[in-house]
Amino acid sequence: MNSIPDSLSPTKEAVLNLLRIGLGFEASVPSSYDWADVYDVASRQGVSAIVFDGYASMYSSGAQLPVMSKDDRRTWLSDTIGQETRATAQFKAASDLAGLFAKNNIITYVLKGFVVSECYPNPLHRCAVDFDCFLMPYSGYDFNAYEVGNVLMEKNGIRVSRDKYKHSQAKVSNLNVENHCFLTPFRGDKTLKQFEIYLQNLLKENNGDNKIEGTELSRPSVMFSVLFLLEHSYSHFLLEGVTLRHVTDWAMFCRRHKAEIDWEAFERQIDGFGFRRFYDAWCHVGEYVLGEREYSSLSDPEKIMMGAVWDGPFSNGSSKGFWLRINNARNILRSNWRYRLFSSHSMLQAFWIKTKGVLFIRHPSI
Repeated sequence: MNSIPDSLSPTKEAVLNLLRIGLGFEASVPSSYDWADVYDVASRQGVSAIVFDGYASMYSSGAQLPVMSKDDRRTWLSDTIGQETRATAQFKAASDLAGLFAKNNIITYVLKGFVVSECYPNPLHRCAVDFDCFLMPYSGYDFNAYEVGNVLMEKNGIRVSRDKYKHSQAKVSNLNVENHCFLTPFRGDKTLKQFEIYLQNLLKENNGDNKIEGTELSRPSVMFSVLFLLEHSYSHFLLEGVTLRHVTDWAMFCRRHKAEIDWEAFERQIDGFGFRRFYDAWCHVGEYVLGEREYSSLSDPEKIMMGAVWDGPFSNGSSKGFWLRINNARNILRSNWRYRLFSSHSMLQAFWIKTKGVLFIRHPSI
């Protein structure tokens, strides 16, 4: 289990406070650190463009900062511009794909992604890797939109992989597309399966009319998105590890949509589906990252969670198939303390659920 650090290194303190400034909050920055180290940590945490925004804001205000070399500034600026270029291209590719689906009477719901990016001061500076979507037929139609979407991509020369039960994978103009058949990794887990059904029912209540301007990309309801984000963060934290980008996604979304969320109904769901222990800690860590809560006010488990955020994701290399399953099993075993502190399952229960799912439920359904 992670130890509880008494204080941050100057590098991490600089990353955290420049991140806060880049997100539009007030913060002070330490006077002594190495910019190359700050860039390295920010990049590994998925927030380099936003941290650079913080630096640019401080620099333009005339704040006293350590001198950044021309090479460091050129590298960081180039990376930030590259992030903007990728984000713009990703949005266009996703929009074009949603247009193709719409012509075939399919609603394209955005899972995380652009719906979360909208909550940032500069949406182009939120680092995104994949485009996660969930397809549903237009009202009045009844067909398997997931599979029809896969076939449409293939008919347009796009290679589609169906190796995973949860989603298919495709590459569209350098955009990694994950077309979800299911929203959660529920295989073998009865409680998570009920949560899957609940989330899909929330989508069915929506008609897809809340579209991102100028596109056929539909926003799910805020209640759906906040619950989906929570489960996604929970699963990542337990099985893969998380970064500052995961924390800021959660914190910025909740902050932006605070008035729209029915918090009483939301909390009933997190209690009913077993997310309470994770949720309480995750919220406090998010508030700390935004500068709305002092580190000293975090509980010991919350400080340990924050230490795990700094540690970042587990390393699974490029493993696939059988070896990926072996690595997933190892990740569960190494996460004993995560389950003990933040889950309603024990590590052994989680291990059995995953094993049972792989061995006995080859083709899950709801």
